[in-house]
Amino acid sequence: MSLSRRIWMSTAALAAAIVLVRPTLLAQRPEADEQAVKAAFLYNFTKFVTWPSSAFATPASPFVVCAYADPGFRKTLEATLQGEEVRGHPIAVADADHDDARTCHLLYFSMGQAERQLRILPALRRAPVLSVGEGRQFLQQGGLVAFLLENDRVRFAIDKRGADAAGLILSSQLLRVARDFDGADSP
Repeated sequence: MSLSRRIWMSTAALAAAIVLVRPTLLAQRPEADEQAVKAAFLYNFTKFVTWPSSAFATPASPFVVCAYADPGFRKTLEATLQGEEVRGHPIAVADADHDDARTCHLLYFSMGQAERQLRILPALRRAPVLSVGEGRQFLQQGGLVAFLLENDRVRFAIDKRGADAAGLILSSQLLRVARDFDGADSP
């Protein structure tokens, strides 16, 4: 199969995953809908980002997801990730009070976690941790992926330079569907 066909199929798969999540959630509250979409995005990010092998203690080490968020979102995220793997690593969701963010592979901050994210993000600047948060300000504070609400739809922007510095490889398919962020405002 040609490279362009594989890229097209991967991009189509990401778009389909995003589209498929929304119709099943329409009957739920808007907040629940948004939470489920964000949880699905977090899982789908793992398919389009490559972590360096040095990010894992052993080839069998789990892929650790940390979520500094309310219990409702954590429950949705845990249900979304249950039984899933990232390139052969079983996914483990860390406890809500997990205190060493450098041991996470994917780290999510909900909107109400501004103080914690300001304290943690500087320590992650070159660590292979995909940090995800809310709004463009999250990127300006050193986060790597920010959820954005546009016309009642969840979108995301990526700081590619920050991801490169962290040793994370972002697929071109992921970058194509992300909103622009040039990092000019990054500290």
